[in-house]
Amino acid sequence: MKLLLVHTKHNQFLLVYWIILFATVNGDFASNLGIPFLFLDPIYLDKVSFWGFMLIGVALSGFTMAFNITSYIIDGYRFPFLGTLPRPFTHYCLNNALIPLAFLVFYVVRIIEFQRDAALYSPSQTAFSLLGLLVGYIAMLFIQFFYFARTNRDIQKVIHHKELRKIRKSPKHRRNAFFQLKKLRRSKVKVSHYVSITFKFYSTKRYERYYDRLAILGIFKQNQRNAIMVQVFLLTTLILIGAFQMAPVFQIPAAASAVLLMTMIVMATGAISFWLKGWAISAIIGAFIIANLIFSALNLGYAYPAFGLDYQGEKAEYSLDKLEALSTPEIIEASKQHWLNHLENWKTATGEEKPRMILIAVSGGGQRSALWAMNVLQHADSVLQGKLMKETALITGASGGLIGAAFYRDLYWKDGSPEDAEHLKEVGDELLNPIIFTLLINDLIVKATKVEFGDERYKRDRGYEFEMKLSENLAGMLDRPLSDYQQAEFNGEIPALIVSPLITNDGRKLYISPQPVSFFNLNPWQNTSIQGVDFRSLLRAQEADSLRFTTALRMSATFPYITPSMTLPTEPPIKIADAGISDNYGIHDALLFVDVFKDWIKENTSEVVLLSIRDSEKIEGIEPTEPMNVIERFLSPIQNVYSSWDKVQTIKNDQLYEMMEGLMDGHLKRIEFELTPISTDREKDRASLSWRLTELEKQGIIKAIGSPKNQKGLTELGNNLGETVK
Repeated sequence: MKLLLVHTKHNQFLLVYWIILFATVNGDFASNLGIPFLFLDPIYLDKVSFWGFMLIGVALSGFTMAFNITSYIIDGYRFPFLGTLPRPFTHYCLNNALIPLAFLVFYVVRIIEFQRDAALYSPSQTAFSLLGLLVGYIAMLFIQFFYFARTNRDIQKVIHHKELRKIRKSPKHRRNAFFQLKKLRRSKVKVSHYVSITFKFYSTKRYERYYDRLAILGIFKQNQRNAIMVQVFLLTTLILIGAFQMAPVFQIPAAASAVLLMTMIVMATGAISFWLKGWAISAIIGAFIIANLIFSALNLGYAYPAFGLDYQGEKAEYSLDKLEALSTPEIIEASKQHWLNHLENWKTATGEEKPRMILIAVSGGGQRSALWAMNVLQHADSVLQGKLMKETALITGASGGLIGAAFYRDLYWKDGSPEDAEHLKEVGDELLNPIIFTLLINDLIVKATKVEFGDERYKRDRGYEFEMKLSENLAGMLDRPLSDYQQAEFNGEIPALIVSPLITNDGRKLYISPQPVSFFNLNPWQNTSIQGVDFRSLLRAQEADSLRFTTALRMSATFPYITPSMTLPTEPPIKIADAGISDNYGIHDALLFVDVFKDWIKENTSEVVLLSIRDSEKIEGIEPTEPMNVIERFLSPIQNVYSSWDKVQTIKNDQLYEMMEGLMDGHLKRIEFELTPISTDREKDRASLSWRLTELEKQGIIKAIGSPKNQKGLTELGNNLGETVK
């Protein structure tokens, strides 16, 4: 208990990490992002198994030892009696085990509760998972204690060691030792008993009176040096592992990577405190300020590239004059004429005189949206007897939903069997492990390796890992240049798909399509400035057509700290953000398309159906206001704006739809599908906003198509769209 009090008084920063772990495992930290499931249901090599839990056990054991080492380095001198004991560091760890042991027990209980409630695993599978956790934890502890047992000397050896004799003879060393001993006496914590390595209680006075303080000081010095060596070894090992990051076996569970990151931070803190003593905090603040000034003055830092673009040649100009030059009436009319030709080709490909036109708008929302979009499209295609892609003219949306829809389109185009249930598994496969692992051992340290795409070379980063894992999960679909889609879209073989991420510099949309889309640059409903930019027109000289299509989708799915924001080769450099910031549902772009081509659509189609696929309920109940503490009151203005943004978009989209419905004279219809949990506990059963879903979440997303509202939508789709006008 004395150690716990010392930590509370002197080492609050160490306790913060344990608080984060407890809160995460308990579901109180970032539960809407699925972070707790990374610990409770870890995936390794595409499945939850003994090995995944074992790796988390290894990581937790390493974190526990880093906690012990750091606190021993910082506070071991407060307990001088330890220096008189055999294996002093081992004794320290044993008496410092209250927090690590409490967390391990708590973690085991939470795993049992989760796996019991999820009903995904048998009792034997749960037991095997826990065995893996404990085996990894204990094995790693054994290896670390074995090292300390072999290298740490007891006080008898230190007394006869030449370094101690040198301290006694050298005036300089005696002065340093004097100040150290003075600090030792002043900071001593009174402790009457301790637990020995034989698990018995002994008085702290057993041996201390037999040895001088200088010998005890030598023990701590020698133990601290060994602890620092362990830290250096672990850090070096992590860097070396980075050389093998491409191998799936080294892509450890995301939870293990997160714990390793905390371990590195704790170890760095211990090393800095050891070398700089009382100047540690000042040195860290000073180093941060200096680094910040240098990075700002020299414009240092890594800009995440869009794969396929040319970053070596001349940069594209990005200015108001340039945007106006790309949005002249002649250019906009030329893009409209191109699309009118494309629409004629699409109409011919349907084989109908006045075909039904379907516009698919999918919402963002990480992997849950990707799986939900795929699920809805399969059922909608079944209702339409395989005609969905043939009758769809345009796909719009954001983030994960757009990835799911793009995958469905590719399967229709190249595979011919998008309705296969196996594809639901593919789109729901885990994506997070390689991203977090690369963040840990590559992006935070040094990007040592390079990759090629087309004729260009780029540094390997977590954005690339995301794309590679996505391509692997989706059997190589989507992994092609943007230009590969140009002819198939234009001929009406597949629906056109618009990717529309946000330009953070000025809030405009960047419209990415293999077709010219300059007509999106101006908003016909508002006679204002340019609101969009045609990607291919802007970056034609930077090999825009060679843009990797998975990169385009990743631009639309930028997730803070996970899928990083990209910088384009322009002057000044423009950065890209998630499309969901502007329109998370794709409704705006779909209706803008309808407005631009409304005359052709009225004359050449029987009707237009806007198929809206949302990853959330459109109309939610108004929750009662809960009492707020001081921190909640302080943060509430920001939180309220953030939480209301989705509702603001929904209201604006509804207003826009009603306006277009009037302009289209009944020619426009809307069918909506919402990801609504089947059970009454909707908040608890809502799938995580993440790039990794548990099996329980996947099952919930797949079953959600059976909700009354979604079944009504399928019925309406089948009944109202069963016939076309010849």
